[in-house]
Amino acid sequence: MNQVANHQGINQLVYGILIKIKMHKSKRTQIILFLSPNEARMIQMLDPLGTFSNYFDLTQISDMTSEEKNKLKIINSQGIYIKLYFENQQQLNIIREGLQYLIAEAFRIQKQLDNYNQIWSNALKLITKSDLDMDNKLNFKEFQFLIGELQIEITERKLLQLFDKHQKNNQLDEATLYKLLMEITRKHELIQLYQKYCSKQEGLFDDPHNTMLMSAHDLETFFLIEQGQKDYQAKKQNYNFYDFQNIIFNQDNSIFQTKDFDKSQPLTSYLINSSHNTYLETNQLTGQSSCFAYQDAFKMGFKCVELDCWDGEDGEPNVTHGHTLVNNIKFIDVIKTVREFAFFKDDNPAILSLEMHCSLKQQRRIAEILKSVLGEMLFVIKDYKAKQFASLQELQRKVLIKYKADEEFLQEKLQLRDHSLSLYCTQTKDDMLIQFDDEEDNDNSLKQYSKTLENKQVKKSCREILEITSLFAVSLKLNIYPDLVWVVSSVSEDKIQDIIKKNQGKFYDYVNIYFVRIYPLGLRFDSSNYDPFPSWSAGAQMVALNIQTKDIFMLYNYGMFLNSSYVLKQQHDISMTIYVQIISASNLVWEEEKRRQQEVVDPYIKVRIAGNKEDVNNSEKWRTEVIYDNGYHPIFNYKCKIQLKHAQQDVIYFQAYSYSILGDSLLGQYCLSPLNLRRGYRIVPLLNSQLKPLLNSHVLVNIKIEY
Repeated sequence: MNQVANHQGINQLVYGILIKIKMHKSKRTQIILFLSPNEARMIQMLDPLGTFSNYFDLTQISDMTSEEKNKLKIINSQGIYIKLYFENQQQLNIIREGLQYLIAEAFRIQKQLDNYNQIWSNALKLITKSDLDMDNKLNFKEFQFLIGELQIEITERKLLQLFDKHQKNNQLDEATLYKLLMEITRKHELIQLYQKYCSKQEGLFDDPHNTMLMSAHDLETFFLIEQGQKDYQAKKQNYNFYDFQNIIFNQDNSIFQTKDFDKSQPLTSYLINSSHNTYLETNQLTGQSSCFAYQDAFKMGFKCVELDCWDGEDGEPNVTHGHTLVNNIKFIDVIKTVREFAFFKDDNPAILSLEMHCSLKQQRRIAEILKSVLGEMLFVIKDYKAKQFASLQELQRKVLIKYKADEEFLQEKLQLRDHSLSLYCTQTKDDMLIQFDDEEDNDNSLKQYSKTLENKQVKKSCREILEITSLFAVSLKLNIYPDLVWVVSSVSEDKIQDIIKKNQGKFYDYVNIYFVRIYPLGLRFDSSNYDPFPSWSAGAQMVALNIQTKDIFMLYNYGMFLNSSYVLKQQHDISMTIYVQIISASNLVWEEEKRRQQEVVDPYIKVRIAGNKEDVNNSEKWRTEVIYDNGYHPIFNYKCKIQLKHAQQDVIYFQAYSYSILGDSLLGQYCLSPLNLRRGYRIVPLLNSQLKPLLNSHVLVNIKIEY
């Protein structure tokens, strides 16, 4: 990071900068942008005339991208964006580096405050956001706005009574607001549990400043007995109730626990987090493509990404969805994004699936780019005659290239002279002609193929790409195995189930040695998804989903690969019984901010199983009662029992909804493998509809597990 630009950017943002912006679904306007003087985790946007003021939370920024000239696009966890317009690239870089520093500082402050006192951490943001006249105090209108943000249903009359009781000069100061929020946010459902482990009875519990105390030994005993953690170490001598509450609702007490797994097996022994049409941000006909889509995919943990390669008019190959209105992005820019972000989540290998439509000349350019940009990251086959694929451990921080197989090239590498190679490369009259990718709709492929022949635009295999290919695309045949382990077969979602049904044993044996990749039907123009579980259960390693669509199947994918981007296929069934108590929830709010001031949610929680057909059929549709007019802290106390016979093939997911006679609305969701569940009193950290974390939005559960 440029230190000079960094300091300049920080100074400008602290003191304020006049800049043109375009907010999500709004017209371009001019505002003053500056760091909030009262809250270092918030950037304030102020109309120069003083008629408009708004904030954006630095801890909620998911990404910044500058793909358009002199424009910086800031995107939050809900997918809402702000575009900043600059006079030149230098000014953009200065502000971007200043923002990057302030974002890092905001996360540091957030973590410190959350560890110390979550209530106060959240209150500071709420007070700043509600303080419309910026006088560090709240009048009744501002207090009413704060209560609306909390999603607590209080009649205006009662709210006035509460305000009048605590106000001074028709204002509530920070200290008074803190006391009020302490009372409002006390988790009463934890009191009995806290008292059970308290050995020091000092004062009245009702007084939050003079309460019973839990010693360090008491807390460690709680974690041993209730949470099953033998190694928990208390950080101080005594804990009051709010300290205990803070520990329970801390991210460190999540329901999810990471588990180590064997990385010594061949790569074909793992399920791989895989994407389809990775370059797309929306639909496949008119949607936008961008390098940000690849960046987002890698940040989400996807490891197999797709690149549809087409000739560029300037001699530089493009990535796009051909014969549609989707825009082009430069192949070289995509590969630079791969270099920077492929190992963002973990060091497991990345796979670039090349769907090739380029001329031989531009294919050679692609080979040059791959070698010059990725360099030592590229995995190159050393032993073409190997009996099994390289292991996951051997391929750490490596990039694998998937490209159409060429029989003549592989005969040479395998030193076969009698042309007896079993690969099932689909051949044409010209042995060097590359067939259009299997993923194209059959009719469309036929038309394009005919058009290619008519125009005599024969696209040949590129020797330079073949030399750096480690996954050769071939047709799927289950009767005779290929002579090469470095192969992958792509099959569409509509064909794979029929193949598995007719050849279940053969298919399972086949995928123990060779790769199979499943992709969505070409008719899914809206980029919708299909259920990945039947293919995963059969052992197919790469089940590619349209990641631009965050539907229920993408939630399954999130849960399956939450532990790692590669999941070892289990050889034995794992049976388990899970006892779930849904105790309460916190901060269940509408995703649309405007709606929070208009109505309060009526929440309920659903628990479901997805995965193995037998486990799903034997499961129930568990659901709590609806709690009306309380999204801030609804109490459920609902219990259910989940029995699984094939837990290694399942995910368990939680969804929070707001009930409505017109149709329920999603408030939050979470998904994980049952094998990653932690026992005890834990929080389920909810995600929004875009699978981004919701700040301080949780479901409190108590989990017991029997194997």
